[in-house]
This record gives sequence, structure tokens and C-alpha cells, in this order.
Amino acid sequence: MTALGIALAVGGASAGTASASTGNSGNTGNTGSGSGAAVVTPLLKFFEFGNTIGLPLLCSDAGSIVSIFGAQSGTAAATSLIVTQLDSECSQLASQGSTYLQQAISESESLELINPYVDPLIGDLSTGLSTVGNQYGSSLAPFGPTVAGLGGTVAFFEGT
Repeated sequence: MTALGIALAVGGASAGTASASTGNSGNTGNTGSGSGAAVVTPLLKFFEFGNTIGLPLLCSDAGSIVSIFGAQSGTAAATSLIVTQLDSECSQLASQGSTYLQQAISESESLELINPYVDPLIGDLSTGLSTVGNQYGSSLAPFGPTVAGLGGTVAFFEGT
């Protein structure tokens, strides 16, 4: 908590200066074609990744649990129908989710007018976390590298 307080103080102090950071070169989360709004577009891209990776994995795990339950309870024939339907619904949901997320990402580009106001704050917070983690890492042990790494995570949410 102390490290976060120091990072916020460092970020807040540098946000008021005329030479406030306008971005972080470590921002690789928003690369690609088009532009995007700070915080909104990267979050939607994160959900898009979850839709293509996380949702099928979750569906597969749910199907496995139902299959195991069916095998243990002696109702494998009935539960196999449920697993088949679950797989079908999950595939359809993943397909529709991808379409909606692509639409939302495209529409979020109209919010990029917030970038000049939000990006310096995100950049300063990112720099503050990295600085605190690197300079005071031994005092924060074992969390110093984690705090320093949070700078890159925060930078992911900058606009492009």
C-alpha cells in the first residue's frame, strides 16, 4: 500500500508540470491499425482476447465437469446430450461475442478525444509505479519487481 501511495504521489506531482508525459514507449497493448480511446479500447481488446481464448476454455471445463458428474452418477447418456448442447451454445456465443466486440472496438475510436487528458495521467502513473518499483524494490521486497511491472500494465491502457 505504501508503494502505491508513493506511486500515486509521484504520478500526481508530475501530472501538474508543464512537461507531463504524453505516453509511454512501452505501450504495446494498443498496437495495430486504427486508433483507440484510452482505457476503453484496450479494455475491449482485452475482452476480445478473453472471448477467443477464455470463453472456449471455460466451456470446455464446464463440459468436462458435466461429463464427470454423468459418469459418476451413472447418467452418462443423459449428460452427453447436455454437453453437446453446451458445446453448441458456447460456439454460437463466442461467434456472436466476437462480432459485438469488434463493433464496440470500432465505435470506441470516436472516444479518442479523451486521450490528451487521460494519457498524461496514465503515463505518469505508469512511470511512477516503475520508478517506485525500481528505486525502492529492496525496501518493498518481495513486491518490488511486481510494483515495477505494474507500470507496463498501466501503460497498456493508454490511447493510440
